[in-house]
Amino acid sequence: MSRGQKILLGLLSSLILGVLLLIYSSPPPVDWSPSYEQNDSRPLGSKVFYDQVKKSNADWKEVNSPPFEAIAEAPQFGTYAFINSYFTSDPDETALLLDWVREGGHLFISASTIPTIFLDSLGIKEEFFPERFEIERQFSLSLSSPMVLSDSITYDKFHNGEYYEWGDSVEVRTLGKISDVKDPEPTNAKPNFVQIKKGKGFVTLHAFPEVFSNYFLLNTTNKAYSEQVLGTWDLDHPILLDHYIKAGKLTNSSPLYLILGNPYLKAAYFTCWVLLALWVVFEGKRRQKAIKVITPLQNQSLEFAKTISSIYLNRKDMTELGQLQMKLFWDYCRTKFNLQTEENKMEIAISLANKSGVDLDLAQDLVKKFSFFEAKSQLNSEDILQIHQLIQVFKSKQQYGRSLQSTG
Repeated sequence: MSRGQKILLGLLSSLILGVLLLIYSSPPPVDWSPSYEQNDSRPLGSKVFYDQVKKSNADWKEVNSPPFEAIAEAPQFGTYAFINSYFTSDPDETALLLDWVREGGHLFISASTIPTIFLDSLGIKEEFFPERFEIERQFSLSLSSPMVLSDSITYDKFHNGEYYEWGDSVEVRTLGKISDVKDPEPTNAKPNFVQIKKGKGFVTLHAFPEVFSNYFLLNTTNKAYSEQVLGTWDLDHPILLDHYIKAGKLTNSSPLYLILGNPYLKAAYFTCWVLLALWVVFEGKRRQKAIKVITPLQNQSLEFAKTISSIYLNRKDMTELGQLQMKLFWDYCRTKFNLQTEENKMEIAISLANKSGVDLDLAQDLVKKFSFFEAKSQLNSEDILQIHQLIQVFKSKQQYGRSLQSTG
């Protein structure tokens, strides 16, 4: 890695660490998402509520299974309470719950959204206040007799303003109402806390679950409202608190939930991924283009000569082999001594002796015998051997001749 790359990598790493430190050193923003979980300390969690109710002497039972399973083990007389931003139920589950109510149970539901199929079975429907397109629309909560509340409660956070309506043939008891703060007319208040009798039991519907949130219960006046709502529960019989239908119910869908659930481990986890990506960018690539290894060509002259000679030997054509030997020798002389082989034999012998430094007799003998072998129509192995010996003797005694090797 070059010096410039190291500096760039250091600057990027410092920038990332600085941003992470800035993010996790600053206070986290307030999370207003609804939860209503018993251990959730966020504004719309219900830790304060569940901590308070468990301090009383009532028979509290936590339910962590679906209603259609829990209702089979529910006592005949008791309260089954659902507190959440929404309530869910299918036709079969609705029938089971209402059958349990008819036998003497009390079904308490505090939720902003309730399935239509459940409401239809009670003969009521859920409506909303007309939209005013305001960012912070406020509603006022009040209670009806026999509930006792010194003054109405104003909720200063966003709410859809759900309330209930029903026909004249349905017998419903109104326990509380909701109204728009900017519309103070008493006649415009709508029932959002009602109770319907079914057989030996009751169904209580409350459309403002925020009254059980941590944020709402921090105010003493608000706490009085919540206590009045809880007055509908019969503490002399078991109270079943549902923890199955919760908006903030935690589900560990990833095996990394232990790391991702901790802000510091989560920061370290993503930092490792960022650093790994930087390493791949700067170190993972090749530093230099691969240089192809080129094997130098080998000198095959000797092998070539052996191959050619073996061909002639296998063919046993001594005449052609002898003629080739002599041609190669004369080519050697032309190259080495600049010998003109077109001259007559005597001149060739004299010129060869002068240029090679051998005795004139040896040169004349060599030229004479070569002339004899060249004129002979058939050569045998003895002739070939004699030609070879003549050439070797000449080369061993030569003294002059230009070198063809480069001196540079």
